[in-house]
Amino acid sequence: MKINKMEAKAIEAQIERLKTPIDNEQGKRTKGDESPSRRYRHLCERLLTMKKAILILAIALLGSVQGANIMIELPKPPPKKTIKARITAYWLGEDEFGWKSSTGKRLVSGKSCAVDPRLIPYGTKLVIEGKTYHAHDTGTAVISRKASGKSRLPVVDLFYASERQARRELARVGRTAVVEIQ
Repeated sequence: MKINKMEAKAIEAQIERLKTPIDNEQGKRTKGDESPSRRYRHLCERLLTMKKAILILAIALLGSVQGANIMIELPKPPPKKTIKARITAYWLGEDEFGWKSSTGKRLVSGKSCAVDPRLIPYGTKLVIEGKTYHAHDTGTAVISRKASGKSRLPVVDLFYASERQARRELARVGRTAVVEIQ
């Protein structure tokens, strides 16, 4: 597209007019006169209002004729698996491993737990009574369900830094709980 000199000068004049505020001879803006940024904002607002009106009109027209055809499908959240489990706790100093889990990750007090990796994979988030734990560890008593006793429920062993914290959390949660696996 070629622009001749006359058209180029006209475009430059319009750009200059938009750059400078409009003042009357007294140095005050008269009603309706605006700075370029205010004019631009006003034009954008009008454009958005027009887009909204067109969208509402389109939805109204399509809604009466083909409403079922424009249904937007949202992705379904992954199904949450819940199991009933025996809840136990262990703490720092109870065994010789310290802060290191069987997977090599550092245990975090009140956030890490031991599970049977055949039932619950490592790295899985577990929600127990509204609190989230991460499955980072395992143990022989957890895998064999020895801690479960006669009920033979799966065992979730919560990690805490001290025995006091562990006992407090067990009193809150109880011996068995519904565990949400995410």
